[in-house]
Amino acid sequence: MTTPRRRIPVPALAVAAVGLALSAVVVVGGDSHSSFVRSFNDLAQLAAAAAAALTAGHAALRSSGRARWMWLAVAVGCAGWAAGESVWSWYELARGIDTPFPSLADIGFLLFPAAAGVALLLHPARGGRLTRSRRALDATLATSALALVSWETALGAVVSAGGDSRFALGVALAYPLSDFLLLVLIVLTFSRASGSRAQLALLAAGMAALSVSDSGFAYLTSNGTYDGGAIDLGWITGFVLIALAPLVRTPEEEASQTGKQPEAVTVLPYLSVAVAGAVTAARMLTGHPPTRGQTALSGAVVLLILVRQYLTLRENAALVGELAVREAQLRHQAFHDALTGLANRGLFQDRLGHALDLHGRDLRAVSVLFLDLDDFKVINDTLGHAAGDELLVRISERLLAAVRTGDTVARLGGDEFAILLEDGGDPLTVAASVELALRPAFVLDGSAVKVGASIGLVAVEPSDTATTADALLAKADTAMYTAKRSGKGQLRVFEEGMSLTELSDQRMGTALAHAVETGGLTLDYQPVVNLDTGQVEGLEALARWTHDGRVVPPSEFIPVAERTGVIGALTEWALDEACRRVAGWSRGHKQLLQISVNVSPPQITDPGFVATVTAVLARHRLRRGQLVLEITESSLLTDVVLARGVIAELRDAGVRIALDDFGVGFSSLSQLHAIELDIVKIDRSFIDQLDTDPRQVRFLRSLLRLGGDLGLQVVGEGVERQAQLDLLRELGCRLVQGYLLARPMPPDEVPAAIAGQSFAALS
Repeated sequence: MTTPRRRIPVPALAVAAVGLALSAVVVVGGDSHSSFVRSFNDLAQLAAAAAAALTAGHAALRSSGRARWMWLAVAVGCAGWAAGESVWSWYELARGIDTPFPSLADIGFLLFPAAAGVALLLHPARGGRLTRSRRALDATLATSALALVSWETALGAVVSAGGDSRFALGVALAYPLSDFLLLVLIVLTFSRASGSRAQLALLAAGMAALSVSDSGFAYLTSNGTYDGGAIDLGWITGFVLIALAPLVRTPEEEASQTGKQPEAVTVLPYLSVAVAGAVTAARMLTGHPPTRGQTALSGAVVLLILVRQYLTLRENAALVGELAVREAQLRHQAFHDALTGLANRGLFQDRLGHALDLHGRDLRAVSVLFLDLDDFKVINDTLGHAAGDELLVRISERLLAAVRTGDTVARLGGDEFAILLEDGGDPLTVAASVELALRPAFVLDGSAVKVGASIGLVAVEPSDTATTADALLAKADTAMYTAKRSGKGQLRVFEEGMSLTELSDQRMGTALAHAVETGGLTLDYQPVVNLDTGQVEGLEALARWTHDGRVVPPSEFIPVAERTGVIGALTEWALDEACRRVAGWSRGHKQLLQISVNVSPPQITDPGFVATVTAVLARHRLRRGQLVLEITESSLLTDVVLARGVIAELRDAGVRIALDDFGVGFSSLSQLHAIELDIVKIDRSFIDQLDTDPRQVRFLRSLLRLGGDLGLQVVGEGVERQAQLDLLRELGCRLVQGYLLARPMPPDEVPAAIAGQSFAALS
């Protein structure tokens, strides 16, 4: 969007145009000796100066900072000149005599160039590409050239004419000297300013017109040839331009201008040189050859021009070098990851495409490793994103150290990395080096963090047919996902058919997510029976899903939910539904009816899971100990330290924790020591052989004794035969669960089971 240009208000422009036209007709075209022309001339100059003082003063009130002081200086200078013109008019119009020289009027007249110079020095400048040396050189060049012009015109003429006294000569010299300095400041100020220069152009033009008129007046007066006319019109025009300058636009608009420097500004220092050359040539043509001093000054101007050109060429060379460096930086930023400095996806695919071109031409082998960090989200959630970013940088450093110099390591996004292997090299060896490099723990924010990676590998042998970069990267991604699905921290080589499994996962995950959102799942409930009382002590909630007319078993859709990220929503729905049901079944019953819900490994290491559980408990007003969360040993093995913290928070909230499938894993006993638990559920594989293998009886007896010593409840699950039940009763196992007693049942059958219905197997 471009900012519309602000023009000078039409009424002000019309008044200025009419006034200047009338002044031109009267002052230039009229008889300068007539009283009318002299009166009009004096009063017009006074009115123009007063108008300029008013508009500049108003601009000072509307501005701030340097701009305010600048306009205030302009107002003071114009007011001083108006005061001097008032004294001049009083002598000529009121008293009818020539104004004496020097007089009080000269104080007002000389105040203007002094205040105008201050205003130019205060003018807000945004700079440009000019260096300090260039600015100093431009100042010297403009000063030398204008000094030559001033000496050959007004200054030389005034010095030659002399004066009635030294004071009078000093005052006479003050005019061309101040005008000379003001012109130098005009050139320098205009060349160093940037953005829109409409305001400054009017201001500078007005000051220049006044300076030229002053110098012309001094020159003509010293020669005795002053007769008004164009000189007087120059004063009027100068103040009219200054009066219009503050009306161009508001200070806010000026502050919003960009720092762009027009190319025309760079020629301003040469303008004074051109004027000096023209004046010198004109004087030579009229029979006034230059003096030695003027010749020396002209030579100095030429030398300064040569030096300036040299500096310009040098700065241009530096600018070209700077642009080259900047272009290299931009190219690097376009093809490299901003956080790690590794190649990004675009550069990786470009290099992969080039490698495949070489494979097609020279039969070179190409391999791609696709890495995805395991449980990176947990680190971000627990230690924060700053620690996560630091981890990514540290991992990038280790990956670079694990590969050869010619291999390409890229960060494709998030916690995904890829490695391109060209010119031979065993990809399995590189994968082993990567795994070894990531094995040592990373210290982040004072905490030791171990990070693994699931790695997919795809190799293009010299004899393989040509393929594309996108296809090869997709295969590596598929192999990586297969590795992650196999238990994380694994390496898998791509094989044909993997993509079909991946596609099946995506389709089922999408359908499962839709089922969770639309209520397409249900919960069945299997009682946990107390053998001493014969009553239902608790219920285990089991998710059920029918998809496309087929009953999908939990053993199939739960892993898909974990792999596709649906498990969080599924668990939250199961918790809410189970707690809602058990809250209704518990009304009117003094007995604490427990409800058990299975929790997958990603949840038990997610700090946000605690807030989800406590919100459900509060929503359905469950009592302490009424909700039991069943976790598996694999949940704890993911990150024992993190799992211990989440479990501690859950237990503080009144949730009981049960270890499901106990006895299957190699470290089950160690978990009893590392994690605070409330319940252990004996895996059905031990119960299944209880009535046929005496060793299982001895094992179960020892386990029940250990549970009692640790204050844990022990539940035998998977009871399907009467002999199994009898042995469990004999061994002292109070809580059992299995098809022999009750199969999982829909919600409408649960009230009858918990209302005191006896179980035939217990009689």
